[in-house]
Amino acid sequence: MGDTSMERRRSARVNVSIAIEIRDGRGFSIHSSRDISEGGVFFDRAIPHPVGEHVQLVFTLPGDDRTLNLEGEVVNVPDAHSYGMGIRFVSLRPNDRERLRQFTQEQETK
Repeated sequence: MGDTSMERRRSARVNVSIAIEIRDGRGFSIHSSRDISEGGVFFDRAIPHPVGEHVQLVFTLPGDDRTLNLEGEVVNVPDAHSYGMGIRFVSLRPNDRERLRQFTQEQETK
């Protein structure tokens, strides 16, 4: 779990609300992000999936009409009695990583 904390700190996180579809073996749900980075996303009002579960995330970045379809791993759930979860992006294609990097950098300068 130490690597996850280090990765989050290396990637700029920006507060932004994006509708993101989360798909798993049971179906899908749509949640609004609290923040996003090149390395992952955090939802503060989501019913959490179990830590370690892999999910598919489908969304578009504001100002971009191309859909991102990414694999993620649930890495952080605040506690058993609250909502929210952090998801780390895994197996990012280089062009998807670059789109996320550009988006977060643009948001930081606003």
